[in-house]
Amino acid sequence: MAAEPPSGPGEGRPGGPEPGAPGPFPEPLLVRQSVRSLWLFWLIPVIALAVGGWLGVRALLDRGPTITIEFRTADGLEAGKTRIKYKDVDIGVVKTIGLTDDHSRVRVSAELAKGLDSVLAEDTRFWVVRPRVGTTGVTGLGTLFSGAYVGVDIGKSAEHRSEFTGLESPPQVTTDVPGRQFVLQADDLGSLEVGTPVYFRHVAVGQVVSYEIEPAGRNVTVQLFVNAPYDRFVTRDTRFWQASGVDVSFDTNGLKVDTQSLASILIGGVAFETPQEPGAQAAPPADANTRFRLAADRADAYKRTDVGGTPYVMLFKGSVRGLNVGAPVDFRGIVLGEVTDIRVNFVSPDRDVDMAVFVRVYPQRLREVYVNPLRESSAERERQVLDAMVQHGFRAQLRSGNLLTGQLYVALDFFPRSPRSTVDWARNPPEFPTVPGTLDTLQQSLESIAGKLEKIPLDTLAEQASKTFGHLDQAIQHADGAIGRLENTLQGADAVLGQVSTRIAPEAQAMLQDARRALDTLNRTVASVGGDLGAASPLQSDARRTLAEVAAAARALRVLSDYLERHPESLLRGKPEDEK
Repeated sequence: MAAEPPSGPGEGRPGGPEPGAPGPFPEPLLVRQSVRSLWLFWLIPVIALAVGGWLGVRALLDRGPTITIEFRTADGLEAGKTRIKYKDVDIGVVKTIGLTDDHSRVRVSAELAKGLDSVLAEDTRFWVVRPRVGTTGVTGLGTLFSGAYVGVDIGKSAEHRSEFTGLESPPQVTTDVPGRQFVLQADDLGSLEVGTPVYFRHVAVGQVVSYEIEPAGRNVTVQLFVNAPYDRFVTRDTRFWQASGVDVSFDTNGLKVDTQSLASILIGGVAFETPQEPGAQAAPPADANTRFRLAADRADAYKRTDVGGTPYVMLFKGSVRGLNVGAPVDFRGIVLGEVTDIRVNFVSPDRDVDMAVFVRVYPQRLREVYVNPLRESSAERERQVLDAMVQHGFRAQLRSGNLLTGQLYVALDFFPRSPRSTVDWARNPPEFPTVPGTLDTLQQSLESIAGKLEKIPLDTLAEQASKTFGHLDQAIQHADGAIGRLENTLQGADAVLGQVSTRIAPEAQAMLQDARRALDTLNRTVASVGGDLGAASPLQSDARRTLAEVAAAARALRVLSDYLERHPESLLRGKPEDEK
């Protein structure tokens, strides 16, 4: 706005200006400044604030989920540096490291990348990857140069959470590996460890993933994983057993050495097998987490997992030394059952004591032997078939299974000459007929021989023989006298012949000479027989000695029979040395 021009001299003031006074001051000119410079001054911080806010909002929008992991120790972990990786891909970073409230563990706070909400599954697992040396090998060597990191196994659960407990060791199987997990129950862990291989037909098809002692403390629960497609071979009837190291057994079947592989000798193993009857259809695969029994060996696995079974009791005479619980019940090489218990069957004092052997025979194994007759699985049909077999001499007998160990087993076989018998079904358990064992038969034979020898009147025979020899000696003495008289007669005849030798024909003289030679021979023979049959002659001494040895042999056989009854194992091991 322009200023108004000043008024003329004397205007506005009476009398006008004074002489010598300065002229009037001009009126101030008011000029209004523009506001553009102020807006430019505030524009820069406003833009910076907007950019900062935009970056903050973007950071919040791009921020991934935050999780908390608890570990036993923070070994190898650094805040702001340790990465979280899934299949060697960075998906997060450790932000802070602290202690829990009770100072027993380490709490790690980590931030994941955006869009990884699926990591927060209920069964997601975290662990620290660092160098480790174990029975299954050396792992984590790459972290010697790059440093430790947190590994992730993303779970498949539909439930989510943000707090996790880290594993102390890497899992053996991740969730993205096809296959199924099963649970085994064992009496003890044996030589199994995490990572121990699982074998099927000597092929490694899985591994042990974890184990723990049950709350009651009586058993151990082992979890193993079988890789696909081998998991389809695991059914409800599958048998599992420990194939750890070298399995050496020395039983009725002889010396057996069984192992799965060189690795199983060093670190152990678990083996499984599914039995199938001829012509039967394959059973469907078992569901995941199905529980099985883990046996000590293959034989024990088949014993423990057989269902049903018919118990019997067998009464044997004599000693059962060498027969143990678990010994097989064998039918011509096929194991039909096992011995479950051994007791003494004491009925009354006036009766011989029997040894009661309790066994269990499995019908399904009998059906494998007699497919056609036992096709029907009813108990009544099985009883009828067994009765028919017993009528044809089907019996139980104790036999020696191993000459070195002296162990016995129960053999089922046909004995056509055995006395007729039947199964006592009224008894609980039913009583199965038996026949004496081979050792019992040998003992009975020895006892029979000894008894017959003892019945021989050896003393009477020796006395009668001595009397006979005495009478024979007297007869020889009489014959000796007669020979003497005959010799005198021949001497007289010889003198007569000497007188008439000139008048006797040569033929008669030759005949008389032959008669003399025969008489001399008879004299020597009678003398020899008299010496042999005399009271002190060797013949009578040898006869008496022979009869004494026969009597001693009879007594020795009796002693041997009694000793074998008490110690039948001495036939194999020999008589033990007496303790000094």
